[in-house]
Amino acid sequence: MRILAVDDDLSILELLTHILTAFGYEDVVTAKSGREALRILSETTEAFDCLLLDVQMPQMNGITLCEEARKLPDYRFTPIIMVTAMVQKQYIDEAFEVGATDYVTKPFEFDDLKQRLSDAYRLAAERKAAIEALEACEHASNVTKVKPDFHLSDPLHFSDLAGCFGLSEFENYVVQIATTHPLNSKIVAVKVTNAEQIFNFSTPDEFRKIMASAGDALLSATQETRNFATYWGNGVFLLALDNDEEQSDHWLAQKLSDISAEGAIDALPNTKLTYRVGEEISLQAASKLDAIFTINKAVEQVEWPSWQREVG
Repeated sequence: MRILAVDDDLSILELLTHILTAFGYEDVVTAKSGREALRILSETTEAFDCLLLDVQMPQMNGITLCEEARKLPDYRFTPIIMVTAMVQKQYIDEAFEVGATDYVTKPFEFDDLKQRLSDAYRLAAERKAAIEALEACEHASNVTKVKPDFHLSDPLHFSDLAGCFGLSEFENYVVQIATTHPLNSKIVAVKVTNAEQIFNFSTPDEFRKIMASAGDALLSATQETRNFATYWGNGVFLLALDNDEEQSDHWLAQKLSDISAEGAIDALPNTKLTYRVGEEISLQAASKLDAIFTINKAVEQVEWPSWQREVG
């Protein structure tokens, strides 16, 4: 795996190079600034497989560098891991918002960094393959009206929808927030209750566009607070929101009801999106395992409802 590490602290670059070599990653290139890193990314003939970026750098910080790197065609799916001493929630939010895959705070555990590198590379490869398969699937469905290798349960990544992450990035974000900033945020699952009907009567591309419309509606409904979303599969979205004690228990259901009342969706003119809102759960976890359990709990509550509010 070819890695580019960027940090304005030469001692950190030397340490990272030593650690990565010990992990078996011998093709490591370093840059001392964001501008130097962009030049390397633009001029290299062999694309990098992973980027490690510091956040706090002069002239161009790591968050801006991440955003610029994502604009380069070769780095749409490349794992970008922030390796930084900045633990404030603002920096975590901004990093994931511009396309970071993961966020590691210094000082870091060597084994933890090694695992994150492995996970990020594997997940990026899986996403690239999934998107290419979806494109091939759409081409086939235009001809045969079947959905080869595309299932209702598949997660979807809406790269053109600001604030909507891939499932893996969302999980990494939730783990970081739940373990470093407990009780500052909450998670809630929302299910498009007629997703299966829509899936059965649409092409893969149409279904993706309709779910993207649903994701946009959810982000619009929650735009008054800091909000991020992901599509889990089966018509289920997950929302990570800043805590707001002034919000009523029914605030999201009411907003979605208002949006649903506006009319049908363009791709299926006789169909309106309907939603079921799960219970809000505070993000507080002592470990990554606890944080992932919270995500699964939110999904279970909306998939197998006992009291959730259905709107639409």
